[in-house]
Amino acid sequence: MALRSRCPDTIISVWGRSEDRLKEVLSRGLADFVSTEPLRAVQGADLVILCTPVDSMEKIAETMSGGLLPDSVVTDAGSVKHCVMEKMAPLFGGRFVGGHPMAGNEGSGLAAARADLFNSAPCILTPLASTDPIALQVVGAFWNSLGAEITTMSPEEHDRLVAYISHLPHALAFALVNLAKRSLPDGSLRLAGGSFRDATRVSASNPDLWTGILMENRREVIPALREMSGLLNSLADRLDHEHIDSLLDFFARAKEDRDSLSIPFHNRLL
Repeated sequence: MALRSRCPDTIISVWGRSEDRLKEVLSRGLADFVSTEPLRAVQGADLVILCTPVDSMEKIAETMSGGLLPDSVVTDAGSVKHCVMEKMAPLFGGRFVGGHPMAGNEGSGLAAARADLFNSAPCILTPLASTDPIALQVVGAFWNSLGAEITTMSPEEHDRLVAYISHLPHALAFALVNLAKRSLPDGSLRLAGGSFRDATRVSASNPDLWTGILMENRREVIPALREMSGLLNSLADRLDHEHIDSLLDFFARAKEDRDSLSIPFHNRLL
């Protein structure tokens, strides 16, 4: 939708698993060609963007690889990069550029799509030493054309970063809903106000998708979870010992850092 809006002359080919959904994409004018066969969808493409869950990306990539041009550039939109780079680099060499647009919402499918989704959104690219500079330039220009702002870092740096600012928040949202459901009488969640709803919004995300993401990045997510557990225990100790000044400082520093964020947080799935 963003590409159609900003670059209307681009020829777009879409692969998907559902014929009905692909027909809708075609009927709405969002693609020039659709197919349930990856090999057919990518034939003749200058740029291919893999938007599948990270744990199914390798199989799709292997299936489509034979249909690519010698100079086709390939990128992805996955939430984990180290495992993706390990799987994609052998298939596509320097033509593959790892990418992660930090945008979205807890919905899925066309009903949740917006043409302005990437406006001012961060997009992280994770080139390797072997990455073709032209391929990196092509992928950066693509995301820039949709309004995204590019940052580059190593796959390892990316995975550690998103473990704290994306994967941990999702895990905590799932955990908070489960805790409240387990600990409170039936029907209590209907009384929840804005703070609970805001803190748990992303727990409405696709469970299959987030199981795959957390498993693929477990090397970074597990330490983040254990660190968070220690921080929560520390918070409980401060309350238990009535350390008011310490609590006030804890909250004040968090507020100051949160207030300093310049990225708009409207329906973003980080």
